[in-house]
Amino acid sequence: MADRYWDVNLPGPAEGEETAMVTAAVEHVGGRQLADWAVRLLSGRARPGDAGDPDIALIRGEADTLDPELALDPHLPRMLGARVLVHHWHPRAADAVLAGLTDESAAVRQACCRVVAAHGSEGLVSAARTVEALLSDPDPRVRSAAAQALGEVGGESTASALQGLLMDPDSVLASAAEDALDRLAERFNRPDLRAEPEY
Repeated sequence: MADRYWDVNLPGPAEGEETAMVTAAVEHVGGRQLADWAVRLLSGRARPGDAGDPDIALIRGEADTLDPELALDPHLPRMLGARVLVHHWHPRAADAVLAGLTDESAAVRQACCRVVAAHGSEGLVSAARTVEALLSDPDPRVRSAAAQALGEVGGESTASALQGLLMDPDSVLASAAEDALDRLAERFNRPDLRAEPEY
């Protein structure tokens, strides 16, 4: 699945820059080490500046490019760990991602939905029920990311929940639901699951 950076409001690297940043980090510290660090960040077992870990700037970017509110967010390391896993997956990350879907931080929940959307078939299919519950998350960015992820891990029965979002006043959410329905239709060879033409 092509990487789609749905949350246009979340401060951070522009589309393409995020991928390049993670690719550079892999080259700098090694793929296995980066995945391990990302999982520890996401699960709260590592903090920026811990001895033996890379400089957080490798995956955060320059501090002055961060939105000041996000830069002060104590959940930022967990969100960054998940953001790395969107582009650099390791199967051992599955448990941390599943836990992150219920994180207290909306930014972490959203980032974990993005991981599910990118790697749903790689050990994250069991996330479907949790992701579907996020369609009613109080944060609109999480709802949109959850809809997108359901295209990859949802079952045929997920279609009804997504159909109900097609006329949502949040156009990003409605578009994500439509794309997810198209993906479900493709995965299950069910053209009838696609959004109705009038939408």
